[in-house]
Amino acid sequence: MREMTASTWRRTGSSIVWHPDLLADLVGDIEPTPLRVVLGWLKTDFPENPPANKRTVLVGGLQTAVETMMQTMPTEVVCDWLRANVLATVRAWKSHWPDVGLVFVMDGPASLLEFNEGDEIVYFGRGRDRGKKVKLSLAIWNGAASGAGAYQLLVEKSRDVGGYFVRWLS
Repeated sequence: MREMTASTWRRTGSSIVWHPDLLADLVGDIEPTPLRVVLGWLKTDFPENPPANKRTVLVGGLQTAVETMMQTMPTEVVCDWLRANVLATVRAWKSHWPDVGLVFVMDGPASLLEFNEGDEIVYFGRGRDRGKKVKLSLAIWNGAASGAGAYQLLVEKSRDVGGYFVRWLS
């Protein structure tokens, strides 16, 4: 996965972002759209224009949904739900609003998200056992988070990883 400090992720593709420095400009200017509303667009069709006609749509609630499901369901079930709902949304987004960035705002902490270079998967969850974590990038990007078009979003000042960005799924 390559590194990025540019703001391209705000205007195209889809991202998972948790670092306050990356979100600071956006949060003050854009009202987050609840996850349930965005998922509802799959059934009712996307509005003609993105919320507030912005080039970035912030989506809140993904982390809460995943953490809640992980309390009572096996990680495979959580991944299946993400693939059926979030991956489907990411794919539909591409054809409906190709020039609008889809940003899933996460609360963090950063330690909940781990990119494993060995299998090129972003894992979500607590502890060290990857078997008990959700394969987040595989579930929402179908493996597109590896190779060209996939990036770790770096905070320019500190060089900390503050998110992940996939230009578009094929």
